[in-house]
Amino acid sequence: MKRILSLALVLTLVLSMGLISAKAEETKKIIWWVYGDAPIDVKMVVEAANKYSAEKIGVEVDLIFKTDEQFATDMGSDTYYDMTFTCDWANSFVDNVVDERFYDITDLVKTATPALYETIDQKYWDVAGSINGRIYAVPTLKDMASEQFFRFDKDRFEAIGVTIPDKMDFADLEPMLKAYKENYDDLYPLMLGKAGLTGMTNSAQWIAGSYLCSPYHLAGTERENKIIPFWEDEVLMERYRLLHKWYEMGYINPDAATIESIGKDIRAAVRSGSAWRGYYSGFSSWAGINVEGSSYSGPFMSVATMRGAMNAINAAASEDQAIACLKYLELLNTDRTFRDILRFGVEGVHFNYVTNDLGIQVAERTEQGNANWSMDGFVTGSVVNASCTSDSYYDWNEIFADYKDAIVSTLGAFSFDKSDVEAECAACSAVMAKYTSEILTGTLDIDEKLPTIQDELKKAGIEAIQAEAQRQLDEYLASQK
Repeated sequence: MKRILSLALVLTLVLSMGLISAKAEETKKIIWWVYGDAPIDVKMVVEAANKYSAEKIGVEVDLIFKTDEQFATDMGSDTYYDMTFTCDWANSFVDNVVDERFYDITDLVKTATPALYETIDQKYWDVAGSINGRIYAVPTLKDMASEQFFRFDKDRFEAIGVTIPDKMDFADLEPMLKAYKENYDDLYPLMLGKAGLTGMTNSAQWIAGSYLCSPYHLAGTERENKIIPFWEDEVLMERYRLLHKWYEMGYINPDAATIESIGKDIRAAVRSGSAWRGYYSGFSSWAGINVEGSSYSGPFMSVATMRGAMNAINAAASEDQAIACLKYLELLNTDRTFRDILRFGVEGVHFNYVTNDLGIQVAERTEQGNANWSMDGFVTGSVVNASCTSDSYYDWNEIFADYKDAIVSTLGAFSFDKSDVEAECAACSAVMAKYTSEILTGTLDIDEKLPTIQDELKKAGIEAIQAEAQRQLDEYLASQK
């Protein structure tokens, strides 16, 4: 009898160990590279997210934050990852597809994760996530058009009688800066780091570096579908001139071109960003101020704006790992509770659910959430299916409906293949690197320096790049007829 019991116990132990082993085997771990600097509470939030995703789909994630420089280094060294952030402006989607670094998910996303495929509008799969008819990335649903806003320190401007309009022109900022300087002396009216005003140059599609573009405002004119050097974009040049004027007037901090950025703890009177109607309205984690946004450019829609944030899978990943990545993204796009963990952190620690004035449940960040788990919403997934915040509420159906009034690019899904002019592109980028920070901060007088910049770019090969890009664009447009 004892022997039978012993055998039963052994069998039970073996079966238990087998179940534990099977469960461990069922839970897959994926390495996910996301954009930006790692917040303080990464470990805590990832543990909460992994507990949820392991129970739901048997997938956990190792979340690794990377800067532009780290993306470039690690992608170039073939450091292993399963899934990575990619877009038009960081960790270049097009370049990585051309280099065959990303997994072709055209068929797999439809068969393994049909809910994910159905959740995202077909045009975003076709235009943003695809190249030459094959899908290489999962689009992140966010603002799919580009609209630029000034975000103002509402309380300080209203205290001096300055009304913040819903819309304004770029030049309309000048009298507001003047009024601010006359009433406050603790900061420069327009505090800038070397990258300048975030999103300011998004009024054009950038074809190659910061030197060749196709401005949206040329759509419908005889100059549409023309790739031009930046100095032929009248809108952009006027902004560069105004920035220099404001620098000379003492509205911009003298060290703007040499410092990385203006920290969140600095109560900057005016910041800028790409967003959507209603986003910049209310309390902000930036220095804890009340902000009010005013649109000064856009909305514009193009392949570049639709590729504002995406996730791609490593071409070297196994099919099982690729499916695990897709299932993870499917959960992020279809389960709001899970999405809110990676968006806002741990409930009760980083945020709490509250009901706003409209009777809608929203997320209210705590002090720890603002300090230790705060980043752009698109970094960890689609913004559309996350809860709105307590300090701003917006209806995504209305926002997407607004896109019917957007200026739509005439370039379609065109992407420039730089393969035949790589050396010239590198040389032109090196030229612009010498001047970009000073241009974007107004430190440099663009009219005075432009002849020198033009001469250096011509010697570097900008004309060859322009000709090749235009040839490719013409061929692409002809193929679409």
